[in-house]
Formats: sequence, structure tokens, C-alpha cells
Amino acid sequence: MLLIKDGKILLVKRRDDLEMFPGWYILPGGKQEAHEMPPETAIRETEEETGIKVSNPYLKIFATHFHEYKAKVFLVYIFVSSEFQGELRESKEGAPVWLPIEQALQEPKLYPDLKRHLKLILESADNQIIFTYHRYNEKLEITEAR
Repeated sequence: MLLIKDGKILLVKRRDDLEMFPGWYILPGGKQEAHEMPPETAIRETEEETGIKVSNPYLKIFATHFHEYKAKVFLVYIFVSSEFQGELRESKEGAPVWLPIEQALQEPKLYPDLKRHLKLILESADNQIIFTYHRYNEKLEITEAR
């Protein structure tokens, strides 16, 4: 879920003791449960991880992420909303923070895929962006997408 307010985006700074991506900044989100549709997942995960309740999200990005080394394909949905309420609270994932967009894009520990996704969102006038990606350089930056 991408929430933008006053030129800032809501990110979760993952706890340093987590196995996967400790200390990295990510968007709130997670895995879909069997009974959910993707927007419901985004709303639930955002509230669980940040304390923020989102209304009326719309799909901005749909991407397929092919992990050649795992022989798996992940579906990536990024929803956007300007309608939300609540107070920030920490979760088992980490601490939610509002960061200015430019600061977030310069943050060395902003999750690499997210850096590309944010740039696409900010640079695109399209209502939705659909693409696939699977090749990276040594900095984990996406080098092949279409």
C-alpha cells in the first residue's frame, strides 16, 4: 500500500532482528490469505503493520517478479489511496515512518524493487502500470523490465 501525505510516503522500517531484510524500508504489505482479494490484503496488512486504516485503494502497479533462481513467480500489487485514518503504531514487522519522497528515494536501505516502483509511479501519468522483471545488477537494481 502506498500512502502519500504532504509530500511524504508511509514506509515500515523493518526491525533489525528480522531474518529477511533487517533494517530495510518497505511499503506495508504482505501475503494474501485464502479468503481475500488483493485490495483486502493490502488494507489488512497496512493496518496490522502501521495502525493506519485505508479506504478506497486503487491498483496502481501490477508486476510479475520472476525469480529464476527459485523457479517461482511472485505477483506484486501496489495499491494507492489518499483516504486513511488512524495513529501510527509499531508492529512485529517494525516501525512505521513518514519519509519525504526524495529522502526515501535516496535512502540506501530502501528496498531495491520499491525504489524502481516509486520512480515508475512518480514518473508515469498512466492510471496503472503493468510490467514484469527478473534481472538485477550487483546492487539488486532491476536491469530488465518490460
